[in-house]
Amino acid sequence: MNFSRKMAFLCALCLGVAASAAAQLGQNGPQTPKIPTPFTPVVGSGAQYEVTTRDGSMAFTYAVVGKEQVEGNDGYWLEIRSEGTMLNGEMVIKELTLKVGTHPEIKRMIMQPPGRAPMEVPAGMIDMMKQHMARNGNAQRNGMGEKIGTENITVPAGAFECDHYRRKENGRDVDYWISSKVSPYSLVKMSGPDTSMVLEKVLTGVTTHVKGEPQKMQMPDY
Repeated sequence: MNFSRKMAFLCALCLGVAASAAAQLGQNGPQTPKIPTPFTPVVGSGAQYEVTTRDGSMAFTYAVVGKEQVEGNDGYWLEIRSEGTMLNGEMVIKELTLKVGTHPEIKRMIMQPPGRAPMEVPAGMIDMMKQHMARNGNAQRNGMGEKIGTENITVPAGAFECDHYRRKENGRDVDYWISSKVSPYSLVKMSGPDTSMVLEKVLTGVTTHVKGEPQKMQMPDY
């Protein structure tokens, strides 16, 4: 399997979190949790998290690095950056998204693995991802769940007054604490049976981490 096809396969596993349900960066690696919180993009803003699963911990950053018109609507360039020992560097997924209701819809996607040139994902591959997400359930389908109350919590990024929500995922409780002071997903903390996610830093003045001109990725033959 050549590099382009490997990246296409990896892309099929990488479901843009911010704009979708989850992102898997390897068949056996840690995954970002499902994020049902509202998409509230502000250009130049971002949030850095530590995500801990049964497989280990990774750093994930969600950053809004640009804005352009798409089909007569505002489109936002959202970057999902991940770092961990399994990656040997920073992985960047850059998505052009439209805000549909309170959640994003992916229109374009660029991926840059550590030490490689960026590659643009074909529209057909993005459609395949959407179909995969539809078959396997969408984090936004049932909304935020039940509001438990308003709480003051402290995380590595500081102290926040948060709305606390609880929802069922696969029959088990998952708790979310959200604040309007955090963009693009308002998420301060998430706690579930298998995964936790904690805000490490609130970012400002962020710019793209994609380096170089994106190449066209070939669709794999299955």
